[in-house]
Amino acid sequence: MSTQTGRREKYVGGVDLPPLDAKDTLGSLKGMKAITPTAVATRFNLKISVAKRMLTTLEEKGVVEFVTRSSNLKIYKMVDES
Repeated sequence: MSTQTGRREKYVGGVDLPPLDAKDTLGSLKGMKAITPTAVATRFNLKISVAKRMLTTLEEKGVVEFVTRSSNLKIYKMVDES
């Protein structure tokens, strides 16, 4: 994303959480194989810090479940509704 002068355009993500109870938000998460902060940030046009906060909030509500982490990546999955 360079302009003719060689400068890069600044990309600004959202800083507010999307509605966590909305069916389209939860439907988007259900369609993901692995739910990571980076994937959530990309899907909802959020900053990484906001995506991390969103996943933490969803984990506290029991919507997603923490699976594993490496040194710099947390992976979540949707909780089965059965």
